[in-house]
Amino acid sequence: MKPVCYFLIFTTLVVSTARAQDQEFLEQPILNDPIFKEPKNPWTGSFAAGLNGKTGNSVNTDINITLKLDRENDFGKLALLASYFYSSNDVVTTTDRFFGQARHEMNLPWPKLSWFNQLQIETDRFKDFDYRLALHTGLGYEIYKTDSGFLKLRFGAGASREFGGVNTNWNPELQFGADWEHKLMETLKLFAIADYYPNIEDFADYRLVTNTGLEFVLDAERNINFRMFALNRYDSTPNPGDDKNDTDYGVSVVFGF
Repeated sequence: MKPVCYFLIFTTLVVSTARAQDQEFLEQPILNDPIFKEPKNPWTGSFAAGLNGKTGNSVNTDINITLKLDRENDFGKLALLASYFYSSNDVVTTTDRFFGQARHEMNLPWPKLSWFNQLQIETDRFKDFDYRLALHTGLGYEIYKTDSGFLKLRFGAGASREFGGVNTNWNPELQFGADWEHKLMETLKLFAIADYYPNIEDFADYRLVTNTGLEFVLDAERNINFRMFALNRYDSTPNPGDDKNDTDYGVSVVFGF
């Protein structure tokens, strides 16, 4: 199955989940009391798309699409993410990659602590496997959160497996991660996300995923931003013929909702 198919299936599941939750939200009884205020919709999200092209002596096309949905309440947070990257020239396709993630964080009785469960699926037409599935669970800790930004750490454990490749075993892994965001001004912010997955049985065998960039406001009233990013995936022990590093970088227009 091509990565674009995974993107369409995953985004359909994401949107279906959001619509089901919204239906539950809309079916809540609304009192006729003028003091009553309609509850705030807990869903927020964004759709980002970028397209680069070239014509003339050669034809190049680069596409990146990202859908993000977040649902937060007093009990925790659900974050859904789907990204698709495609590149081609006038001869061959050079990139065809999908990444999907669902992370559910549950607040704990202790301040700043949370428990998370995470699922990831990744597919790449040019990798020596059909897709990689990873499941992790663990603790999150919020170092700080202010009007200008936040820093959150996580530590957990789980396993990953590559289907349709050379190594089809489940690999037990630890997870060390961090999310960071900082506003330089009201219209400009920096962000960085990093997750390190060492094999429990051999720390020399690990994966490292980082996503860094900046985002600035194009139209505050319509919630439209411009994003520059670099997404890197490093595998210390790739399958034969695969590179250790995979990097996607580019720009996109972000529509918030």
